[in-house]
Amino acid sequence: MQAVPEHVGAFGVELDPTLATYAQKLTGRMVVTGDIREVDWPEKPTAFVGNPPFQTRLIDEILARAHDVLPNEGRVGLILPCYALQTAARVVRYNEQWSISQEMIPRNIYPGLSKPLLFALFRKNAKRTMVGFSLYHEAAHILKLPRAIQEALVQGPATWTEVVLQSLHEHGGEATLRQIYEFVASRRPSANPHWKEQVRKVCQMKAVRTGKGRYTLASA
Repeated sequence: MQAVPEHVGAFGVELDPTLATYAQKLTGRMVVTGDIREVDWPEKPTAFVGNPPFQTRLIDEILARAHDVLPNEGRVGLILPCYALQTAARVVRYNEQWSISQEMIPRNIYPGLSKPLLFALFRKNAKRTMVGFSLYHEAAHILKLPRAIQEALVQGPATWTEVVLQSLHEHGGEATLRQIYEFVASRRPSANPHWKEQVRKVCQMKAVRTGKGRYTLASA
């Protein structure tokens, strides 16, 4: 609170009564004793600035409370450990409600601290942009895909033969053309509009026909 200019109205919230009393004497500002997630505000805030305990659940709950009370264009500025924003799913979830930007802070300005730090600014607005984050939305999208597709992306583009034989493996070594089509539909190696013909061609060359429209792995 000492960093807030005197002409800017501000009040503090501190869970520890002793620290709350000390902060009030040190700054001359009002300091409310209580949990920031539950406390009654002496006046409606337009911004939050803080250095919360490094617990991801607590950070989530503080952001949720702030979003409920802040007006449009209200902001939350927090000193956080970098791991709080290192996973794509978490950041994309935050971005559903906030525009987010971040700047790195040298951890060695705090003696004995082992965690790298950042200053994150969350802005409550309709644009919901992200500054200082690359590939988060793309990574989150890929991680929502079925595991087989994720593995295929890691391994590189599959061939028609690979995806058809994978379908047979997934069905226990034998499948109907309809089952193979359903499996291949979301895993097609190319945008070939005649992809079903490609599937039938692979079945004829690499599998054994066991009945009308039914194939098994040659090794089976």
